[in-house]
Amino acid sequence: MENDLRQSLLSTARIYGDLTDCALSTVSRRVKNNASFFSGIADPSKSFTARTYDEVMRWFADNWPAGAQVPLDLMKWMVAAEYNRGAAA
Repeated sequence: MENDLRQSLLSTARIYGDLTDCALSTVSRRVKNNASFFSGIADPSKSFTARTYDEVMRWFADNWPAGAQVPLDLMKWMVAAEYNRGAAA
């Protein structure tokens, strides 16, 4: 399960980076104020919590470029989390 969540985070981050013309390190800095955050996520020897996953996916949902297609993994998270843009976490 953690590997699925890891791939979901990395895929969503890469798509966001492509849409905003940003390097993955820039996306990392925007999301977690840590330029190596997604490098750490990509390392299978390191783990992360479900809370971190939810925080990052919420950031993407809140900051997804207007008019851009939302990736399936993010859409699934939004449905599962009953995401409502602008609502408190």
